[in-house]
This record gives sequence, C-alpha cells and structure tokens, in this order.
Amino acid sequence: MVAGTYIEKIAVAAATKAVDSASFAAFNPTVELDLILLGLLSKIIYKLSPIYRRMSILLVCPRCGNRQTDTGRIIPRCKCGTPFLINNYIEKYGSELVKAFSSRPRGVWRYLELLPSLKATPISIGEGGTFLHHSEGLGRQIGLRKLYIKNEATNPTGAFTDRGASIELTRSVEIGIQKILCVASGNLAVSIAGYSAKAGIPCSIYLKQGVEQVKLLQALAYDAEVFLTRDPSLTIKLLLEDSKDYHLVTSLNPLLIEGYKTCMLEILEQFDWSPPDWISIPIGTGSHLTACWKALKEVERAGLLKDSLPKIVGSQISSCAPIAEAYKKNKDYVEPIQVDRIIFPDIAEPNPSWAYTALKAVRELGGAILTVDEEQLINAIKILAKNEGILAEPAAAVALAGLIDAVNSGIIKRDESVVYIVTGSGMKDPTIIQSFAEKKNSIDLGKEKQIGFTKKKILELLIEKPLHGYMIQKELALRYGIKVSLPTIYEHLRDLQMIGLIQQSFSSREKTKKPRKEYHVTEMGIEIYRKLS
Repeated sequence: MVAGTYIEKIAVAAATKAVDSASFAAFNPTVELDLILLGLLSKIIYKLSPIYRRMSILLVCPRCGNRQTDTGRIIPRCKCGTPFLINNYIEKYGSELVKAFSSRPRGVWRYLELLPSLKATPISIGEGGTFLHHSEGLGRQIGLRKLYIKNEATNPTGAFTDRGASIELTRSVEIGIQKILCVASGNLAVSIAGYSAKAGIPCSIYLKQGVEQVKLLQALAYDAEVFLTRDPSLTIKLLLEDSKDYHLVTSLNPLLIEGYKTCMLEILEQFDWSPPDWISIPIGTGSHLTACWKALKEVERAGLLKDSLPKIVGSQISSCAPIAEAYKKNKDYVEPIQVDRIIFPDIAEPNPSWAYTALKAVRELGGAILTVDEEQLINAIKILAKNEGILAEPAAAVALAGLIDAVNSGIIKRDESVVYIVTGSGMKDPTIIQSFAEKKNSIDLGKEKQIGFTKKKILELLIEKPLHGYMIQKELALRYGIKVSLPTIYEHLRDLQMIGLIQQSFSSREKTKKPRKEYHVTEMGIEIYRKLS
C-alpha cells in the first residue's frame, strides 16, 4: 500500500514536471537532461502501473503550434483563429495499453490512458460502448460486402455528443463550476443539459432558431433553461463579455474532442486494432472528424495498430457545405457562407469551427469530402431503416448518402471494408419520418386543398418570424382585419401542425416562468405558401 502510494506520487510529480518543462524546453537547453531523466522515470513507472500514465491538460494549436495551459473557463481558440486541441504525451506502449483497456468495462472511461488526467469521479450515465455490427442487408443494397455500422444513437440522450459531455462535465465538477451555459447545435446542447443534470449543475442552453422540437423538449426535461438565438456567434460573443460566474460550452471546447475520439478508439478495438479501409462520417462543425483523426494519430504513436490507417469519406448537405467547397478548391480554410434557410440545423454550419483540422484530417489520411442533396439524404434514412431497423436523424444520414455516392462513383471499391457511423437517433426529428411516411403522390395537393385564407395569412406571419398564439391573433387583426377568437387561432395552428406546415418550440427564460410555446413554419410550409401565392 505504501509502495503504491509512493509510486503514484512520483508518477504525478514526473508527469507534471514533464508537461511544465516541455513548454519551454526548446528555449532553455539546461532542462534537456532533466526531461530525458524524467522521461525514463515515467516509462519505468508506466510499466509498473499503466493506470498512472495519464495526460495533463496542455493545449496546442494544430495550425501554428502555439501552446497554453487549459484553465477550463475560457473558449480555447488560438490567436491564429484555430481551436486548440489537447496535447497528448504518448509513447509506444501498445501491448500494455491494450491490457489496461481490456481490464475495464466498455465505455468512454475505458481509455483512461488516452484521456485528460481528471481527479473527479466521472460524470457518466452509460455513454459509449456502442454496438458495431456487420451489415449484410444494407451492404447488399448499396453494393458493399464488408459494411459495418457503428450505432451511436444508443447513447443515453441519443447522440455521439454524450461522449464529449461526460468529459466536459467531469472537468467542470473538478474545477468547481457553479453554472453551465451552452451555445451549440441541438445534439450537443441536449447532451450538455443531460450531463449537467447528472452533475447537479444548473444549465442554460442557447439553440439555433428552427431546431427540432424534440431536442427542445429533451433539454427542458433535463431542467435546463432554453433560449433560441438567430445568431449563435453573436450570442457567444455577448456571453464571453461576462464569463466570471459560469462556464461556457461551445463546439470549440477541446475536452469535447477528447470524448468524441473514444468512438474511433472503440471501432479500432472492435476490429482488434486492424483498422477498416474506410470510415464514413457526417460533417457539421468538423469536430467529430477532427476527433477521429486525433484518435488515429494517437494510437499510431502508441503502437496499437496492426495495419495502416483508414481513409475518411466525409459528407455535407449541399445547401450548406463550406468544408466540402474548401476541399474542392484545395484550401485549408473555409469561407463563411450565407444560408437563406437552414433545413437541417444540426448538420448545417455556415462557418464551421473545426474546418482546418477536418480538411487536414482527410488530406493526411486520404479520402474525400462529398456533398449530398435533400433527396439523397431522405433516401438514406429510408434504406437504413428498411434494411437494418435503425432510424437515423438527418445529420447522421448525410454520411450514408455520401457513402452511397462514393461507392457508385468508384471512390470506394466494393470489396473494401467500411464503417458507417450513425451519429444520432431519428427520434430526435420525427417530422422527417412524417415527411416520407405519407404517400408521395398526395403530399402537396392534399395540403393545398386544406389551406384557407386565414391559414394562409398565419403561414405568412410565421415565415417572417416565430410567434406565439396571442401574437398571431393580434397580428391577424392589426394587419389583415381578421378578428377571430384565441381558441379558433389554436384550431388553425393544430390543423397546420397536423399536416406538417408548422411546428412548435418551447422557450423558458426564467425557471420560475412556464415555458412559452411558439410556432415556426417548416420548409414544407414555405413551399406550400409559395405555391398558394
């Protein structure tokens, strides 16, 4: 017992000393011998007790190499504009690492030696350890004999983002965070809300306007305050002006990447450390692709891999594909784009934070970044559900649509092995299910016949901005002279919602106030209104 405690103290001291010294070793030759001795000592300690071989939280810019220590209380973006990654101190300890991994239960925290060194008890609700299976049905349908599906929809809140949330909230508990704010797309915000609830930390989330209703309801169920924003970047800027009393989480946070990368670590372990030929992954901010690349580079340095690294096929929705455009033009940066309407908010990122590393990953590993349209995406959801019994949300189905395109165009050979990652559950966006469950030949005509003058004017108002029932009643009277009772307004709204032309969302500005219901027009609603006009 005494010997174990002594070794632990030496290990912690050695790791701390090595990391602190590494940041200035290049500028101070006198520390080089000290670093060599510490390196040898840490190797001996690691072989005696692998669990002590952990990473300290040192940040490094993947573009310019700038370094800083993570305080956990700022959004870590380098002065060059690139998000920081956590710098990993890894050497070749392959067989020992495999033994350490296999001694623990499946899940994110199975890979302790490749995660940041955190002292707090992990905030965990069963994230990670997701199933990977050989897909014969879907593989036959799209022409791949060795297709495998990694189903991340089985994570606790229904998306891969739970992996990052577990690491992020564990760190927040460790440094004594009293309140969490999160500005993010739907899945990440929902994950942070859920894991904040588990950690017992109050949470407020800021979601893109137009986010799927189920995600709003999920966050509210976790007792989070929910706000909608039209401009997430501006919201982040305003929140950063006064960030002393809370911790701000966005897609930039490098601890999220550490959690996300465990998805790739699991795939590699499930393949007995002999990687598949290809990984198919959707691209939004580029964070998940960055995490996969980071995991691959780390296990390569650790000497875990038995074969060469896999290639990546990344996919974006064509209506919002800045990373794909940059890849096509051979640029290492993206040009932010203007998007008039965002159909799938969880995958559509006009100015993706992790574009540089996403582009770097695909060019280093080999592969391609493709774009798919809405029709391809819907078809991908259908054939996945029909052949595998897995319902994917649109953001996840983008990767399957891109994979099908890559096979048909010859980018991926039909005898190559491919892992397709289903990043989120289709139950997070039931409106998509409704859209293709209806009979195709009756969608437009049937809806147009159900739209009278008052309903048309309600659509017109909601196209301008989301409104609650009372404001719709007021605006109809002021602008069009339509005077109807509030119950009648809600009857019209129910009718429009039943045929998929509008949807509800909820916002809670204060915990003492009841969440307010607002109505948003859907893309189908906009299309029908244009036909009627």
